[in-house]
Amino acid sequence: MVRWSKKTHKKKAESLPWYRSRKYKGNLTEDEKRELDSFRFREKAHNEKHPAASWDDLPEEVTHYISKLHVELYDKTQDSLFNASFVMSGIGGFMILTHFGWISSRYDSIEVFLSGVLLFLAPWVYYPIKWKKTADRFWEDAREGIRHEWELTYITNKRRAGEED
Repeated sequence: MVRWSKKTHKKKAESLPWYRSRKYKGNLTEDEKRELDSFRFREKAHNEKHPAASWDDLPEEVTHYISKLHVELYDKTQDSLFNASFVMSGIGGFMILTHFGWISSRYDSIEVFLSGVLLFLAPWVYYPIKWKKTADRFWEDAREGIRHEWELTYITNKRRAGEED
């Protein structure tokens, strides 16, 4: 028996370029954005290569070095997330133990107990959600990062050339 669900058959939405994202607060003009769009459109519609270098064009030692930096940053980010969750659970555990009088004198307060339970459990509900978001962000396609840098350099060089004229 095959189970059908929206989750398994949902098409992945095509992501917007960095300069079209709602989070982008830069100063690109609409003409500059359209020019960058044209590079991406030509690649999709006409199978022309984007002017930015691709991951395959880079020397092997460069790709290894970038990958190593990527993994180190990913590990550091995930470690800090785990440590924050662990500390919050420790504080919650301390509050629970204090409520029952196992660490210091008994402190009968339902607020302290409920706060302790919340601090003890909430980080472990939050942790897997944030972990997945972080993992998804870090393992995005490297080509997009290379294009982003190329497009920034392209626009910057174009603006400088316009100022010199």
